[in-house]
Amino acid sequence: MHPGLENLKKYINAHERFIISTHESPDGDGLGAEIAIRELLLSLGKDAIIVNSDPIPEKFSFIDEEGEIIVFSEKNKDSIGAHDRALFVLDTNDVSNIGSLHRYLEGKIRGYFIIDHHEGGKDKYESNFIKVEASSACEIMYDIIMHFEKQLSPKSARALYAGILFDTGSFRYPKTSPKTFRIASHLVEIGADPFSIYEKIYENNSLASFELRALMLSTMEIHYGGRLVLLKLTPEMLKKSGAPFEEGEMNINLPLTIKGVIASVLVKQNVHGPVKVSMRTKGEYDVSKIAMANGGGGHRNAAGYKSALDFDETCRKALAEMGSFFLPG
Repeated sequence: MHPGLENLKKYINAHERFIISTHESPDGDGLGAEIAIRELLLSLGKDAIIVNSDPIPEKFSFIDEEGEIIVFSEKNKDSIGAHDRALFVLDTNDVSNIGSLHRYLEGKIRGYFIIDHHEGGKDKYESNFIKVEASSACEIMYDIIMHFEKQLSPKSARALYAGILFDTGSFRYPKTSPKTFRIASHLVEIGADPFSIYEKIYENNSLASFELRALMLSTMEIHYGGRLVLLKLTPEMLKKSGAPFEEGEMNINLPLTIKGVIASVLVKQNVHGPVKVSMRTKGEYDVSKIAMANGGGGHRNAAGYKSALDFDETCRKALAEMGSFFLPG
């Protein structure tokens, strides 16, 4: 039994009311885990609400079919009841990554508990539930629900399947294991429809997203003998295309479909947002170490961080850091 389960049971038993949240720019994995853990907590007789700092991207809106997820704002902050609640942080091992909600909750809540699968945060392993070998937060959440011997509803099965599908890159990323497929099979038996969920996530982009993709591809830079491709996503591109930031972020995987390319870097900035770096690699090129050195995190082949530098300086720094993989040491 994973030691995180005992930590989790103690935390649940110590509190009656909870806030559940995930990282900024929520994705399928964080959202799916939120829906499932709320169902678990309610079945255990607890009070639980889901509150995120950012809205649900349109492509993941089907995960919250009953409108359970609250988007934090100045208008609704007083209705959360922070002083009487403990916090669950899902799909990130850094509490500050939940965004503006964290700044509001700091010093008010009764405690927090992390459920995550990303590298980093080793100082939190002993008191939370962090399992870096898991394919996704949703895979961990499935194990948790099975441990409590609770019956998954079709709603939670769909949410968990969506999270696993997204975070495994449709079951192709390195942490996809035989166990991942067994879990997915069980979720399908309960009510998750693989075709429908895939269609909603990957075949539901806006027409504007194609214009944004063209703008991003026009910025493509090829480095290190064709082994690395750099893409850019700027506020100006978002304004010109009218596409959502989240759909632009998905384009980081495009360069990895090119023969010979083993690394993709996306430097991105939402309108009025911070500059961020996302990195993807194939094989043994561990970008999680670069991300953690910059205050971020992630996996061996997929990681990212926020940059304190301006956009152009961030591009130069990111390229230099990735050079450690390709230049003679």
